[in-house]
Amino acid sequence: MAKSGGTRAATGLLAAALLTAPAGLQQGASAAAPPEAAPRAAEPVRLVTANVPFTLSGAKARAQLRHVATSGAQVAAFQEVRTREVGRILDQETSPGKWAVHQPSGAAGASAVAWDKERFAAVDKGSRLAFRGPDYSRHLLWVTLRERSGGQQYTVIGLHYPPNASKDPKMRELYRTMNANYRALVGDLKKQGRHPIAGGDWNNPLDVPREPWGPVQVNKKLSMTTNWRQGTACKSGSSARGGRIDGFAYAAARYRLQQQGCMKRLHSDHRPVWMTFTAG
Repeated sequence: MAKSGGTRAATGLLAAALLTAPAGLQQGASAAAPPEAAPRAAEPVRLVTANVPFTLSGAKARAQLRHVATSGAQVAAFQEVRTREVGRILDQETSPGKWAVHQPSGAAGASAVAWDKERFAAVDKGSRLAFRGPDYSRHLLWVTLRERSGGQQYTVIGLHYPPNASKDPKMRELYRTMNANYRALVGDLKKQGRHPIAGGDWNNPLDVPREPWGPVQVNKKLSMTTNWRQGTACKSGSSARGGRIDGFAYAAARYRLQQQGCMKRLHSDHRPVWMTFTAG
């Protein structure tokens, strides 16, 4: 596994002035962050997205979370965690108090976003329904982080799209529904001056455009690119060996990809995907 290219920023308590969120941006009563300042040169951030299959035993799920959290990650988007308490597990399996976690209660908690508290403070977070299917629902999670040293802000979206949309019309309809909600969330965040980085399992290739409703085309309409469009996906075409369907979307005009790659799978059916990026 590649080690983080960034240097841990000095800790220090940073006060955040919270504003009232516009209607419709999020569910719940969380407050909106001040608009992000124009990106400037900053230390690289290492972001990881990882599936932690709900079928894993408790011991294997804990090992999978530890595998990602001790890889040099500074921000991580986890999928399929279901009712597992990610914050409590990370406290037990890594350094107590190192990680903060956004994992709402109920169905929205099937995903989680975690960050290194020594480097970042959360100034805003929320969730939005992605789709409601006959068997399960999924949500879009997002958190705005501010570096404790320097004040640079990053908004990260964690997501998990439905599978098999290329072959199953019902799944394709859920995919399209999630696309609409994803576009709306990104649009609302941009109106507030926040330009998100979305990470997760897209269940459709990120390196080549395929269907018009796929992630490459959808993000292009949002003036965003995907990380595998900027480099070679990890060797194999399968999610288990390569990670073409796992990764990130971001505005290339605001963020610069430094490095990327895939980690060992360990107990997951997907290889976690990482990238380091800088603002500016």
